[in-house]
Amino acid sequence: MTTQLQTKPVTIITGFLGAGKTTFLNELLMAEKKGKYAIIENEFGKESIDGELVMEISDNIFEMSSGCLCCNLNEDLVDLLIDLSKKSGNFEELIIETTGIADPSSVALPFLIDPLVSRYYQLQRVICLVDARNIAHELATTEEARKQISFSDVLLISKTDLVTPEELATLQTLLKDINPFAVILSGTKEHFPHQEIMAYTRNQSEHYNGEEQTKEKHHHSLSSLTLTFDEPFDIPKLKHTLMVFMAVQSADIYRVKGIVYGFGETEKFVLQSVAEYLAIAPGKPWEDGEVKRSKIVLIGKNLKMKGFEQLLSHALYAAPGEGSESF
Repeated sequence: MTTQLQTKPVTIITGFLGAGKTTFLNELLMAEKKGKYAIIENEFGKESIDGELVMEISDNIFEMSSGCLCCNLNEDLVDLLIDLSKKSGNFEELIIETTGIADPSSVALPFLIDPLVSRYYQLQRVICLVDARNIAHELATTEEARKQISFSDVLLISKTDLVTPEELATLQTLLKDINPFAVILSGTKEHFPHQEIMAYTRNQSEHYNGEEQTKEKHHHSLSSLTLTFDEPFDIPKLKHTLMVFMAVQSADIYRVKGIVYGFGETEKFVLQSVAEYLAIAPGKPWEDGEVKRSKIVLIGKNLKMKGFEQLLSHALYAAPGEGSESF
């Protein structure tokens, strides 16, 4: 009889330079029992500063200072993950803190496409620290900040004690417009709601903050398109349509995520993308009386609504004999 391996939960912490990633991580480590977490610290450059700051609290830390975790599939990270899996008895969960310039989707990729990595680990959440004072400037000037916010499951606004309530409310609305599937939480420079943050998992498909109707929003060069469909999709056709689309438009797409109503299906289907990788998998069942409706969000550079709704409509279910145009 084969023994079932228990996968280790993985949390990725991202956020632009100075947003408070290491402060958040240190607070989390101090609040938990020693040895619960193994930490991978990524330093861009030869000198490890963040690693030394965390080292005082955790002795189960592993550093990657030879380069940035921002390649499409970082072989050094994969090797380290496999090596760590052999020491799995020494920790319960894994946390990866990226550099301020890393694309978190690239860090997440091995957990989703590498069969050996996914055998030992399961990506639970991507947390993005958002600097309340500086994020507007970072969104306007850096693509990295836009990618980090677009890809994350939890957006944690830091330094909220340094802005007015009105400024905070404006920022929360902005973040919800950019990434309507993310949970948005707040913390001061000295305190974060760790339990609430770490209780959230990326497979909670029912969480959606955005518009109930089709909507197009733009912030600087960042676009967020929310598409809603009342008719059911042909799931295989939808996956094929999106895979072709992403292969062509991958440079402009940061994130595709959605809750999909599939023809004849009793469960909601959860749609997620990482780089050119796309997955559509069954999630929680539709509840009795719940309106069955698909909500698909595309986040990227200079996206336009025109054409996207028509493209996806080709993947809606068509009864035999009705026919449907190919795109």
